[in-house]
Amino acid sequence: MNMVRTIFFGFIFIILGYSYLQATISHAHNNNLSEIESILELAHHEELIVQEWQLRMREGQGQIKGQDAFLQHVHNLNNQFTDWDVSDVHMSEAEWSVSATRSLNQDDCFERLSIYAYEQNGSYEIIHTYELNGTSTQALGERELHELLEERRTLFSLQDSPVYSQVTSVRAEDSEYVEPSLMEQARAMISTLGAKEIESLNEETFVSVSAYNDVWTDAIVTNGNKMNLQVALRSGDTMGSGTTVTIGTPIITTEY
Repeated sequence: MNMVRTIFFGFIFIILGYSYLQATISHAHNNNLSEIESILELAHHEELIVQEWQLRMREGQGQIKGQDAFLQHVHNLNNQFTDWDVSDVHMSEAEWSVSATRSLNQDDCFERLSIYAYEQNGSYEIIHTYELNGTSTQALGERELHELLEERRTLFSLQDSPVYSQVTSVRAEDSEYVEPSLMEQARAMISTLGAKEIESLNEETFVSVSAYNDVWTDAIVTNGNKMNLQVALRSGDTMGSGTTVTIGTPIITTEY
């Protein structure tokens, strides 16, 4: 009887352990995209028209001595690019670079790995930048996209990189939304996303607010304060162009 009981409870522990592992994996997948999913929920609530979203990881890969070592580094990755469109290697005095791009099955969704080398005290620092871009918000809800992000993190040695997320959207000028000032809009979005303002820039046709959400994992430090959210609004320069809303975590990584 004791043996049966031991086997029974051992089986229960295995089941519980497996369930915990699966929940942990699922939680990890969700964490990868939780910030951008929150931003998209905000965009839907604010009746914004999403134009583009982007996920980005960036990490240094160590130092090399010269061009031959850079070309060898690129060559070592070539077997990963069988169905990618690989650019020519660009070499200038400032940097060496090459990029590989691949379209995904999801509508208007593609990925890109850029490899750079910059001079640094007589040696050259290699950097990998991986981007996942799209216009279809439905693609972000697919589990395959979560898994792809984790796969690329391992494949391209980006394990220590935060996931930078960004959404660019537009509020049409003829929208029924009653618009307060740009700054009031930005601060309302910051509040909706559960963050506290750290610093801001307020101009006539452009505002930017940096903030911190203590629930989100990744953050950077600016002027001694942590920040992991940036909201920028720019009103149209011409009639009918509306207001462009760019939201990024932990910071906006493109021109806005």
